[in-house]
Amino acid sequence: MPDLKQRRKGPRANQGEGLLEFPAGAKLFDADHPCQHVYLLRTGQVQLQGDRGAIIDYLEGGDFFGEKSLLGPLQSGLTAKSLSPVEVAAFGKSQLLRRVRQDWRFAARLLSNLAERLDRSEQVFQDAVLERAERRLALLLRRFLPAGPVSGWVRLRFSPSNSELARTIGSTRWRIAHFMSHFQRLGWLERRPDLWVRCEGLKEFLISTARKD
Repeated sequence: MPDLKQRRKGPRANQGEGLLEFPAGAKLFDADHPCQHVYLLRTGQVQLQGDRGAIIDYLEGGDFFGEKSLLGPLQSGLTAKSLSPVEVAAFGKSQLLRRVRQDWRFAARLLSNLAERLDRSEQVFQDAVLERAERRLALLLRRFLPAGPVSGWVRLRFSPSNSELARTIGSTRWRIAHFMSHFQRLGWLERRPDLWVRCEGLKEFLISTARKD
């Protein structure tokens, strides 16, 4: 595990938040070093992985994670890996509960974000049951679009490798490469090296491949 660089800055220091910095590629916690805090990701991107390498979620600034630490010494097997240099605020259980009692805006933000993550997880589970692998991949790429109305060519918020995409939707790297090549031939996907999609082409593909029943 990397050494943590902890610092205080600005008005947040008065609220007692422990601000931690991690370089890209660091593990914030894993099966051998279980999570002991709830984290608020302030800057950067984090990837959550399951105990068998499945990728559970992709997080960015404003997301909370590590909530299973509230359940006690639970060995969840989750790994949180930084995809870029990140800064997080770390809350112990008592500290988090105190902050929730004192700041209703913070409490609402926490609950709203965890509900959004639960909704994403439920959608991924539903896609795994109902959708073919190629369409699951396209749906995942749509979830990576920037927030708000977008059109034309846009860069996705996350640009996983083919291997990471395979571990996210439950497929093989070979099939992902095949699907990505197909999307490129259709004219709505490019690697530059980040992933870019043409929004209208992605929308048309999802409409044309939707289940008819």
